[in-house]
Amino acid sequence: MQPATRVWLARSDGEPAAVAAAHQHAGVTLVEFVATLPAARGRGAGAAVTWAATLCDPARPAVLIASDDGRPVYERMGYIAVERWTVWLRPERAS
Repeated sequence: MQPATRVWLARSDGEPAAVAAAHQHAGVTLVEFVATLPAARGRGAGAAVTWAATLCDPARPAVLIASDDGRPVYERMGYIAVERWTVWLRPERAS
């Protein structure tokens, strides 16, 4: 039996470059925590770990919440936008 949560780390020249995780539950793979370090952006590391997470169980559909920066990458991978969220933050007031 596969673990419910798995994590992938991409390296470039031996150094961490990108990370992604997949949570499997209720017949769906939820891809989360996709992040690429600035020095590694545009080189495919983020897409590689996202593919690994997306296809960790190829029989299951995969879902994720995309940032504006990640959206073009996910669209190229075949993800379809279902809904757009805007999140607001009110900063803490200085005392």
